[in-house]
Amino acid sequence: MIKNLPDGGEYLNALKGGAEVKKLRLSLNFEESVLPPYLEDWLGKLSLLYGVPFEHLVPNAAMLPIESMRFFYVDPNWTSCLVDGALSVGAQSSRDTAITKSVYAQVQLSLNASMQLVRRRLAQAELPGEVNSNIAVAGLLIRSQLISGWPGLEIAAYENYTVQENPEKLIPADKIENLRLERLAPDVMLCLYGKMPKLVQLNEPKEGLCFGARSNGKVVPRWLGYHPNQPAGEFITENPGPGDQTEIFKRNNGKGVIDVAATKAGLVNILKEKNALSSSGELSPADFAIQLIKSAEQQSFLSGEIVIPNINDCTDY
Repeated sequence: MIKNLPDGGEYLNALKGGAEVKKLRLSLNFEESVLPPYLEDWLGKLSLLYGVPFEHLVPNAAMLPIESMRFFYVDPNWTSCLVDGALSVGAQSSRDTAITKSVYAQVQLSLNASMQLVRRRLAQAELPGEVNSNIAVAGLLIRSQLISGWPGLEIAAYENYTVQENPEKLIPADKIENLRLERLAPDVMLCLYGKMPKLVQLNEPKEGLCFGARSNGKVVPRWLGYHPNQPAGEFITENPGPGDQTEIFKRNNGKGVIDVAATKAGLVNILKEKNALSSSGELSPADFAIQLIKSAEQQSFLSGEIVIPNINDCTDY
């Protein structure tokens, strides 16, 4: 059966309106997209730089030296050209080119939605009911032994933050969902977000819990829970001064062996001053063990006008 095919002009007129046009145009609702699922997913991954050679992202090794972190945003013109090049493979005639041009804006909107579904599809997670149609992809690259040494490192980005007073503490707000979080090499991590974050926090895995001291060799006592408003396990202060921490004393010629009695005495003096000891006034072996817990650390990177003291120092969390 031979059918008369419409000419190029009829195609262009049809693409300007009508029910058939809606079937040709790509919808922001990913469930109604006329693209084949595998093609939509592939273009969404391409927009998140999947498959792009690393030397195109970092042309010179000096741009990402060892033990460094680089924040950036992705130029939408660059990714638009990337997608345009991929779509041009299927353009075999002027008619194909005209159709592509007429729906290209809708293609971009559809890909904005698809990019937000890539990680959920890979994880076989539940898809959201709606997505943000206007995203500006930003992210960070990390090259550090931190990536290889802590495979379970958690990286969280936030749209905003505030600083709590008394005690002074950083309060994140509006967490940004990861569009892509992938290790490109043993010591290189790429993170992409749908917005430019104002706060990024690197969290040591919780399984890193152990006994130890802070980087300065001192210990900040923790509440023991014997009295109201003293939650067990939390530090007596978030910003310790000289009088809020004690040394980890060592035995003479002990080659790093802890002097338990002297260290305990230093802890007791501070806890007694804070009225944190039990009614007996003693520090039991279990209480002493709580004081020497070395919890996972957190490093915060901020942008904006609000900062807090010693922001470059890691904090326990």
